[in-house]
Amino acid sequence: MPSEPVGLSDLLGSGLWGSLPLGELFDMQGTMLQPVGGMDRIAVAFARELEGLIRYRSKVTAIEQDGSGVRVAYEDTAQPGQALTARADWCVCTIPLSILSQVPMNVGRPMADAIAALPYASSVKIGLQFKRRFWEQDEHIYGGISYTDQPIGTISYPSHGYHAPGKGVLLGGYVWGTEAMRFTSMSPAQRVQAAVEQGRRIHPQYDTEFDSGVSVAWHRSPFTMGCFGLWTEALREKHYDNLCAVDGRIVLAGEHASYMPAWQEGAVLSALDAIGRLHQRALSTGGAS
Repeated sequence: MPSEPVGLSDLLGSGLWGSLPLGELFDMQGTMLQPVGGMDRIAVAFARELEGLIRYRSKVTAIEQDGSGVRVAYEDTAQPGQALTARADWCVCTIPLSILSQVPMNVGRPMADAIAALPYASSVKIGLQFKRRFWEQDEHIYGGISYTDQPIGTISYPSHGYHAPGKGVLLGGYVWGTEAMRFTSMSPAQRVQAAVEQGRRIHPQYDTEFDSGVSVAWHRSPFTMGCFGLWTEALREKHYDNLCAVDGRIVLAGEHASYMPAWQEGAVLSALDAIGRLHQRALSTGGAS
């Protein structure tokens, strides 16, 4: 049956127009793919190919370079207090700047200032599990996003496993900015409760179908302390080239050292660029590469 049209004034005043152009942004266009089983499958694949080369549970406490190489001091988090070291001819450092700014490292003043200058965006994600995939069964929603003017920001629906039996999971909130800092100050249980309370205004089924939830606040993660590097044009003009320069035997890589912050693509492109320039530096100095 035809529905009652929404009034023009209601449409114009809804704020929806602020979200519709997102698909036109250069980093949000085109076919966006996701690895089967979740984003961490990429890290698992790297771990499989590099088996035996990765030192896990290693917390870096200092990075020191001299004319012949780089020494990294670290400790095994499973046995804290024991000072360990690793040494190499060159170093590609991918530690987020929010953490690296707290690690002693003897680089030049331009790179040190760049590391200290970049703030990190605040963000919170909340996953909600329900007893059934009611959004498909009741409302015929298959993938996509519901934009809201509530603090939770958006509700995102899975684009796979349509009409699978049993429980289902939604991204119940993707929070940014000032609201993200407020959600960060909450306990995980409080964040889930807030997402359920706000989400039920869009999906009344929340009340009867909610099963459990989980949340991640990036500023609470001890190894990132933020979501991604929050560049501005002024910060880039002043610090970006210094951040990406090869300083002695050290070069930085990661989404923070790219023009695509927050994206894995930015991190990968940054790493390829960094190792290419470092290799050329090693060849020009006659040192090991």
